[in-house]
Amino acid sequence: MKRNMISLYIVTGLAAMGVCMAAGCATQDTVSSRFPKLEENISAAKTAGAGVYAPYSLKSAEDKLESARSAVRSNDMVSASRFVDEAMVDADYARAKAPTEKAKLDAIQLRETIQVLRNEITRMPSVPASSIQ
Repeated sequence: MKRNMISLYIVTGLAAMGVCMAAGCATQDTVSSRFPKLEENISAAKTAGAGVYAPYSLKSAEDKLESARSAVRSNDMVSASRFVDEAMVDADYARAKAPTEKAKLDAIQLRETIQVLRNEITRMPSVPASSIQ
C-alpha cells in the first residue's frame, strides 16, 4: 500500500513535469518574435531624442539587435536571447535618459542666460536717486 502511494506520487510528479515541459516548448515567445518589440523600443528611444542626448546607449541597443539577428542566423538561440534582453534594456535606458539629459542641458543654458543678464545689470550705469520720481 505504502509502495503504491509512493509510485503514484512519482508518476504524478513526472506527469506534471512533462506537462510543464510541453507547455514551455509550445510557447510563442521565440527570440525572433521579440524583434518587433525591440525595434519599437529603439524607435521610441530615437523619438525621445536618444540620438542626440543618449547616443551611446542607443548605439549599444542597435548593435545588440544586429548581434541578436546574427546569432539567430547561426542558430545560437541562447546568445540571441541574451542580446535581445540586453538591447531591450539599453533601448529603455536610452529612452529614459534622453529627456533627463535634455533637461540638464536646458538648465545649463538657462543658468548661462541668467548669468549674462546679471552681468549686464551690474554694468548698467546707476541712476541717481534724485532723478527718480
